[in-house]
Amino acid sequence: MASEARKTTAAARPPPRDFLAHLEAYLARRDGVDKLLKISRYAARLALAAGPLPPPASARLKSFESSLGLSRKAFRLGKFVQDVNALRAHPGPLPPPFVLLAYGGEGVYYFIEQFVWLAKAGLLPAHLLPRLQRLSAWAELLGYAGSITIKLEEVTKMESSIKMRLAEGCGEENEAVRTMRGKLLLKRLSVVQDVADAFMALGDVTNGKGLLGSSTLTASAGLLSALISTHKNWNSC
Repeated sequence: MASEARKTTAAARPPPRDFLAHLEAYLARRDGVDKLLKISRYAARLALAAGPLPPPASARLKSFESSLGLSRKAFRLGKFVQDVNALRAHPGPLPPPFVLLAYGGEGVYYFIEQFVWLAKAGLLPAHLLPRLQRLSAWAELLGYAGSITIKLEEVTKMESSIKMRLAEGCGEENEAVRTMRGKLLLKRLSVVQDVADAFMALGDVTNGKGLLGSSTLTASAGLLSALISTHKNWNSC
């Protein structure tokens, strides 16, 4: 019976996708390209922080990193709309406080980032840039605070659901339990990603004081966040 169940499960699984077709679908998404740029940017930052490089190589890498940062901002044009729609989708006159904080903070962050991009591109006066960046960093940090709180609550609920399934007699090999375990892992990774991004936002807010000013630590946090996000986006497309 067990072997038959395994055969049925194996037969129900979809065949593996063609890699190039999957890659095309991934690159067609705005977030897909954005996260690849993020990986490249923080890998460059980590290389710069890891040790002294020859001056020509260091200058080229710094220019490359700066260009990637500006390119990523262009990919965020209009992205705040998704947060507006997420808030609108909640029933009732007003979303719960942490939902409002998460989506509201992120939405304000993406909205301000459009003007940061315009200032860095030279279309807006440069003297506006420090204030815009400070407002953007605060909005981002508040958004992550709300997001982390919500996701930790979701992790707790998912863990309770798995325990209930196991208490009902379902084993670890049960398909439902395995699916729930997979979702729980992704949710935990999402929390780690938000913590890493919040760490960088906190560094921006505090002007990089103490450990928050460590180039190696900041670059590592950014790279970790980018890799987790890339993994999630790859699996979802």
